[in-house]
Amino acid sequence: MFAAPIVLAVSTLTGLLAALLWETAGQYVAWVTVGAPVLVIAWVWVRRRSDKIGRFSRARAGK
Repeated sequence: MFAAPIVLAVSTLTGLLAALLWETAGQYVAWVTVGAPVLVIAWVWVRRRSDKIGRFSRARAGK
């Protein structure tokens, strides 16, 4: 249950430290690791929206 948030937190912290400590390579690592939580939130938001839309369209079709 708590594994995914912990992994996201550790990867974000790793990316922030990489941006500070490593020069050019750290920038690319930071982009990927700091952007990962944003992508996860967008993915969950899209899935929830599509589930709600699908649920309502099925309810109307059954009437």
